Amino acid sequence: MRALFYAVNGLGLGHVTRLLAIARALRALEPAAEVLFLTSSEADGVLFREGFAAVKLPSKTIREQVGLHKQRYLKLAQTVTWNTLAAFEPDVLVVDTYPMGSFEELIPVLRWRQKNVFVFREQREGAVGLPLLHATLPLYDAVIVPHDTPAAVGPVPEPQKVRAVGPILVREPRELRSRAEARRRLGLPPEGTLVYGAFGGGGEPESHEALQLAAAAVRELPGAHLVVGAGPLLRDVPELPGVTVLRGVYPMMEWLAAFDVAVSAAGYNSVNELLAAGVPSVFVPFERVLDDQERRAMFVEAHGAGRALTTRSASSLAQALSDVVRRRAAIVEAGRALVPGGGAERAARVLLEVCR
Repeated sequence: MRALFYAVNGLGLGHVTRLLAIARALRALEPAAEVLFLTSSEADGVLFREGFAAVKLPSKTIREQVGLHKQRYLKLAQTVTWNTLAAFEPDVLVVDTYPMGSFEELIPVLRWRQKNVFVFREQREGAVGLPLLHATLPLYDAVIVPHDTPAAVGPVPEPQKVRAVGPILVREPRELRSRAEARRRLGLPPEGTLVYGAFGGGGEPESHEALQLAAAAVRELPGAHLVVGAGPLLRDVPELPGVTVLRGVYPMMEWLAAFDVAVSAAGYNSVNELLAAGVPSVFVPFERVLDDQERRAMFVEAHGAGRALTTRSASSLAQALSDVVRRRAAIVEAGRALVPGGGAERAARVLLEVCR
């Protein structure tokens, strides 16, 4: 069995992480499977560290920064994508978020011999591109919804193809390390209150603002220390007094038991990983074109599994962090109920099903 995973990323790692989780589960179920990634993520090195091969395209972000001509870049992306599929001849093509491809380069190849599977994460209501997305879905043999119910993505054509598998995690709860081991591995003190700061893959302009806000808030908490997980794309991290920056740790989910509380962006992976790991958290929604982080953060708060930061001030964040620490037991229980694990394996079984 040959599986090609198509993961477009520029600013973050969300698509890569979700598909990586499915690829790991597929490898566990079908050890002889050949797996290849085609990605534009500037953090493609994480795939190598997880034991997967990848064909790398420049991201849209770097194209703009270095001045690659747009039309030549599009021709490059299309040519590499088509030639990769033609040479690798996958049995199944797995695509996350953009069913027609980031540059619509997948539309001609979706009618080739391979089976096609789309990972359809919830999107902002009225998001640009949704009509084209729905028009492309009939070209897919299965649609994986990484939520508890198909209703999370709304009505879709050919609903019989939809498989709701629950949240997909890059590590299952059983794979997480203990508090003592995690602190030792990360070089953190064995005692004391550690606050984890997670602000996406690091390519977002909001990452630096959220980092400054978190540092100011943690200074208001007696005896607390902020530890920032620097995303692979986070560059030029400012020197902040009393802040520890962890670099090159991916996926952080494996080591989250090191922390007593977290302040995090409200991306799909960050939220689900913190809930599954049992870290009481305050979520700071970032503005996204497709991803409605504010709605996700409010959903978590409504279910008693964390707090959504609606007022961005150091004092508001400090109060919210104190609140989730005080209600730790109830928050952890609610979070683990929302994200029990197993979604990646269920998604991998969908790939095996369509290839039979």
